[in-house]
Amino acid sequence: VASSLLTLAVPAILRKMKALSRWAWLYAVLGIGFLGVVWRLGSTTYGAQLTLSLGPIALQPSEFVKITFVFFTASMFQKSTSLKQILVTTAVAALHVLILVASTDLGSGLVYFASYLFMLFVATHRASLFFGGLGAGAVASVGAYKVFDHVRVRVAMWQNPFTDYEGKGYQLAQSIFAISSGGWFGLGFYQGVPTTIPLVRNDFIFAAICEELGAIFAICLVLIYLGFILQMFWVSTWMDDLFYKIVGFGLAVMIGMQVFLHIGGVTKMIPSTGITLPLISYGGSSVLCTMLIIGIIQGLHLMKQNEVEEIERKAIEREQEAGEINAKGKGKVR
Repeated sequence: VASSLLTLAVPAILRKMKALSRWAWLYAVLGIGFLGVVWRLGSTTYGAQLTLSLGPIALQPSEFVKITFVFFTASMFQKSTSLKQILVTTAVAALHVLILVASTDLGSGLVYFASYLFMLFVATHRASLFFGGLGAGAVASVGAYKVFDHVRVRVAMWQNPFTDYEGKGYQLAQSIFAISSGGWFGLGFYQGVPTTIPLVRNDFIFAAICEELGAIFAICLVLIYLGFILQMFWVSTWMDDLFYKIVGFGLAVMIGMQVFLHIGGVTKMIPSTGITLPLISYGGSSVLCTMLIIGIIQGLHLMKQNEVEEIERKAIEREQEAGEINAKGKGKVR
């Protein structure tokens, strides 16, 4: 409820605050600062430093930094897309990712990285930079595999979780069992045993959906996400202002990457990254961040809609004025 109320206010804030594109370094300081605090003081959950505990409340700042990260990148690229500006922006973006890697929150780091590559491509239209970034990401992935035991374990369990069924592979193995037992139509509400999957409410909720509601329902869910993400891209392409266009694309890619990483990890298509499924997985920070992103996209849509309506209104006024002038001219001739 709180997220929904806050989301309703976001479009109004976007329309009123015209200086959002001028605060690039404020976004950078806030984002790096929050990630740095989590890195040094955050609680460790299954090998990754993710949360800050404030009494009974636990927050995951990396969720909210997604928004400041996108706004920072869009602000920098709106000002210039010169080589110097690209290098500075890339360095700051890389610092965000490196802090996440140091916190072993590699899933979030991958989401940030993919979002930055797409924003860079939208801003510059240079495919060489995009594919060069993909190459650098591939090299970094190999480096992460060699440096982090956590990554090597996940890759090994992705290859064959049954080699350590009662240990590291138990979560993924149970996910596979849950998906297969659900079949096409599912076992029905409360008829499955999804709780046998560790962290099912967070990291493996899609497996529980497949078990109890079936593969057809799961496919429909994927299609709903696809339509949702395509709508976000459509709104982004509709924007004339480069800042808002990049913001829209960056946020759309972040949601899309979350869906891909979660479902891909649960179904054993890719190694598990521990990423939440937007608006479904348990986690207040994830829900609030996703709702804020929806509010921002809705705000962009309303801004553009108002611009189009204003242009149409002025065009009608000009036509009316031209008609009145023509009428007066004909009267004089008579």
